[in-house]
Amino acid sequence: MIELTDLSVRLSGKPVVENISFAARAGELTAICGPNGSGKTTTMKAISGEIGYFGSARINGAEIAALESWKLASIRGVLPQASTISFPYTVREIARMGMTAGRNRQPELADRIMEGALAAVDLVGFEGRLYQELSGGEQQRVQLARVLCQIRDPVVDGKACWLLLDEPVSSLDISHQLTIMTLARAFCRCGGGVVAVMHDLNLTALFADQMALLKSGRLAAFGPVKDVLTDSHLEKVFGCSLKVNQPPADETPFVLAHSALAD
Repeated sequence: MIELTDLSVRLSGKPVVENISFAARAGELTAICGPNGSGKTTTMKAISGEIGYFGSARINGAEIAALESWKLASIRGVLPQASTISFPYTVREIARMGMTAGRNRQPELADRIMEGALAAVDLVGFEGRLYQELSGGEQQRVQLARVLCQIRDPVVDGKACWLLLDEPVSSLDISHQLTIMTLARAFCRCGGGVVAVMHDLNLTALFADQMALLKSGRLAAFGPVKDVLTDSHLEKVFGCSLKVNQPPADETPFVLAHSALAD
């Protein structure tokens, strides 16, 4: 479990996240949603151990701030919202950056892990391509492959491992959005846990088990997606009238990812 209790974060002395409490369970996908500036990425950075916080944030029972970096890296992998690579690395080299030194000293094993991670994100045959030559969506999938090279198994020594994904589908087409979210669900079904910052509420409804809805750095609602994704919660948080499960009144065409999974 990842458990937050009165989690607060200050940046440059300004409160950005205040008194957030919720628990993400292994075996489930927990989505963090809300408008721009609501504290989603800041909350994710606190959970990942990237920034300091007040209150408590525990992963598998251990306080995140107290864990040594190598220990934290062994149980959680982080996909940031954006990654800048200044040097001309290949896709293979970026993906293998996620592996431990021990694995990288075993070339055959490292190659198998790397190839499996690239296959999982639909990048077979991209190994020799330069990262800078890829599209934004392809780069995003390379970074996810790096995370999968780091956290290969959903469960290690009887304890859950975690994928912390900040907007994992933001640059992807619909097909690859479904690929990545299906991968995340499969990780959960095998005993791991996923916490994902999401903007697409339809994909959240389709794949998430629980949903934390943030507004202005505070928790507005938390619970099963069906309980949180309501007209009243969405209007309160996003400041506009939104109707759940209501098609356009003027028969404007609309496309939902659900239809692609109907078979």
